[in-house]
Amino acid sequence: MSPRPSVVFSAFRSNADPRLQGWVAFRKSVQSGAHGGDVARVSGLARAGELARAGELARTGTTDRVAEGRDRSRGLATVADSGHSGIWRLLASNSRELGRSSSVYGSFAGARAHVLELKDQCDAMVATVVTGPSAGTHGWVVTIGERIVMTAGRWYGAASASREAAAGTIEAFRVALVAEDARHATEAGRRGSRVLSEAERAQAW
Repeated sequence: MSPRPSVVFSAFRSNADPRLQGWVAFRKSVQSGAHGGDVARVSGLARAGELARAGELARTGTTDRVAEGRDRSRGLATVADSGHSGIWRLLASNSRELGRSSSVYGSFAGARAHVLELKDQCDAMVATVVTGPSAGTHGWVVTIGERIVMTAGRWYGAASASREAAAGTIEAFRVALVAEDARHATEAGRRGSRVLSEAERAQAW
């Protein structure tokens, strides 16, 4: 167990994997609740250059996200129909999930490069509390400029709890260790995960 938060990467052999589909379904719920959210926290003053660079990432797709299409109002990539893909998650030192990527990526290299880019832009991150799919539930999204870069991994029972969690997540992300490898999600019904070899990591997930 790491004494610091960590960013870990999960790879999927198919976009039909139920774990990935669950991630997509949750992201859709958070995205739906983002309408009319209240700004919860700004971790620092954004510099113009940082926002410009974030905008460039969104326009060029240089992080190798698997993008069949894009929600232009929020900058969220959608999941393509086939091919390997992966996501990242921010974990606390006790392995509890704090937040997760808002995009699905086409390669490990692209996903890790994007995480490192985002770590340099923590001062530009803004957390927004969003409403959940049922009464009394709340979540959060983190944006840089107009682009959502991270979301909550669960719903909270109060807006204040969601706000506090979002603030803590940004600070945890700032100091998090970034994994140098990815793990393949196992097929349904099987336990465990497998660390990729050097040759596999050089390929798309």
